[in-house]
Amino acid sequence: MAGNPRIVIVDQDFETRAELQKGLAKSRFIVVGGVGYGAEALSLASEIKPQAVLICVEEPTARALQTIEQLTGILPEAAIIAYSSLADSDSARRAVIAGARDYLTKPLKTDDVIKAVEMGLAQQERRRALLTGEQPAPVRTGGMIVTVFGAKGGIGKTTISINLATAFQTLGVGSSVIVDSDTIFGDVAMMMDLPVETSLIDATRDIEDLDRDSISKYLIHHPCGVAVLPAPFEPTDWRNVPPESMEKVLSLLAQTHDFVIVDTPGTFTDLVGVALEKATVILLVTSLDITSIKDTTVALKLLSNGSYSEEKIKLTVNHATNVNSVKDTDVGKVLRQEVFWSIPHDEEIGQSAQIGSPAVIDRPDSRAAQSIQELAAVLSGYEPVPVEHVAARVEDNGGGLLKKFIFRQ
Repeated sequence: MAGNPRIVIVDQDFETRAELQKGLAKSRFIVVGGVGYGAEALSLASEIKPQAVLICVEEPTARALQTIEQLTGILPEAAIIAYSSLADSDSARRAVIAGARDYLTKPLKTDDVIKAVEMGLAQQERRRALLTGEQPAPVRTGGMIVTVFGAKGGIGKTTISINLATAFQTLGVGSSVIVDSDTIFGDVAMMMDLPVETSLIDATRDIEDLDRDSISKYLIHHPCGVAVLPAPFEPTDWRNVPPESMEKVLSLLAQTHDFVIVDTPGTFTDLVGVALEKATVILLVTSLDITSIKDTTVALKLLSNGSYSEEKIKLTVNHATNVNSVKDTDVGKVLRQEVFWSIPHDEEIGQSAQIGSPAVIDRPDSRAAQSIQELAAVLSGYEPVPVEHVAARVEDNGGGLLKKFIFRQ
């Protein structure tokens, strides 16, 4: 192949990536980046279009294999080389089925890596002559943006946002970040017991220089791994945030995270409009009280008059109280919208919020926590399977992280 082929290394372990890059420094290949699985790998690959990808496959292998499949869709002509400490034939077979051209076992030798890449590139060159000309199916090259919206406050949007983001993270379906765009209250950081040193406002002030790397310095991280871009303390600060800055922030976060959850205020604003427009899925939240249902009727009309696809609007009923006089089916009939998800009333979820720990971690067996875990499974496209059939992906970390469900493709 003419020129110097570009390589991307996909590995969750920074030290392994650095060691590989150092070993390839004297080869004719140019290592243009090293990233983790999921959205990071997809967005970088889509932007750079490397000729080859080196990707680590370790237990649990689901995310690595899914990333290989998605990279194959984005880079149909690239040589994807998997490497792993798993030396069994079944692991190698699954990697090849996912789309890897070769499978190397650790410890890696630089010469073997170079040879594998060269052979992979040669194979791809030969295949290029046999292409039929059909275009590959569209592939999502960034993370899913889930905008949690409701027509009034006090219906549990923030609680849902926090627990949904945590469910994505702890159940191993992808990395997640919460964007607190509530211009009135903005309680995400407080409810997760996180100190606020920088906020969404600070990120937008530096919008001209903001990129996929620098945006990370504005994020704070919960011990469970969830990142948060918090709201500012002063509500007046929101006046200086133009919609186009919010759009760029969401786009950058979707390039570096598998799931971007946007917590919104109970009203329409220009920034809420951006969050709705950029959303892959809109969780339209209502409680069962009559005022919330009435306000949700208005919200549905406003959404239908905008450029928001009906397919991405998912009516979500949050049973904020134990009042059962109105049923989910009644809500669906009144709003003329099928109820997508229903979260049961559970006092334990409120108790978890008081100690700064999401219920899916602090009280994973509670009814509401299990419901939100299942919601995360549905949104991520994974099928829940009983934990007794497969080993749990999340270790019990002293706070009760034993889950009822884990996920398979």
